[in-house]
Amino acid sequence: LTKEASSPSVGTRKWLGNIEIVAWFFLWYGASVYCNNSSKELSPILGSGRVLTLIQLILSSFLGFSLLSSGLGGLSVKSCNDFQKEIWLLGATFAGSFLCFNVGTQYMHVSMAMVLRATEPLFAVAILMLRGGSVSLKIFCSLIMIVVGAGMSAFNESNLSLTGLGLLVVSNIGFTFRSILAKGIKDKHRGLDNINIFFHCCWRGAIVQSIIVTLLDADVVLTLYTSGAIHSGLIYKAIMNGIAYFVYLQSSFIILSKMGVVSHTVGNSLRRPVCIGFAVVYFQNKVTEMAIMGIVLACVGAGAYSVFKATEIKKKEHSK
Repeated sequence: LTKEASSPSVGTRKWLGNIEIVAWFFLWYGASVYCNNSSKELSPILGSGRVLTLIQLILSSFLGFSLLSSGLGGLSVKSCNDFQKEIWLLGATFAGSFLCFNVGTQYMHVSMAMVLRATEPLFAVAILMLRGGSVSLKIFCSLIMIVVGAGMSAFNESNLSLTGLGLLVVSNIGFTFRSILAKGIKDKHRGLDNINIFFHCCWRGAIVQSIIVTLLDADVVLTLYTSGAIHSGLIYKAIMNGIAYFVYLQSSFIILSKMGVVSHTVGNSLRRPVCIGFAVVYFQNKVTEMAIMGIVLACVGAGAYSVFKATEIKKKEHSK
């Protein structure tokens, strides 16, 4: 056989590439669903969402270091010595945002928490405007859809508390600043890939989170240890949750490297209704018709915002 005959055709390679992307999407969505639902169950068992966040960050640090040290695809651990202040701030913001989300889910259903997470674009635009920026009419309309949808979802929601709502608001603000900080670091340091950024965020965030747990949850951890509540089943579930946390965040980066920004944005937007749907079924939450319409409207609005924003950025880059 000649080299041309033995090598796969262009069509075959394209199909194989599409199958690979679909497989990554299943992994991304599946890990996200498992992480969100198991986090809801684990937080009260561990006594606090702060302890769960620490476990997630420690496991992600270990898995990230293992992945970078493996050398797969030319990966390696890169130094952040030239911008220690920025990367520490990013790590603390990243850890704090997930901390607020994990604790916030203790006060509401996972489905409601994911709807509120879909309102993150509101905070992104608010911060943009406070910094002197502006938004297009299309983006403004998508924000209206998000606000109305979130309001419809929360209407008559018996499991929604002001504490949980406040924590999700802080979480969204934190995730917005995380994106701003990460973009600033990548713009200044082009050689730093997303996997390295995530790894450096995680281990720094784990240190910050360990201080918080030591100050606020030392008695909780001690009680868990002395009471015999830490058994093999709990350890297994906590480890699987941490692995799922790492996989769903890293899968997002891998998919982004294999497809366009707009396509990835659409995929990320569709992830939320999938997570909401599985959470409703898994926890058997009662959902009204108005809430369903609100969930759909909020998710569509978040998806439209993400697509419009990604398209605008792409046009700006082409015009340069």
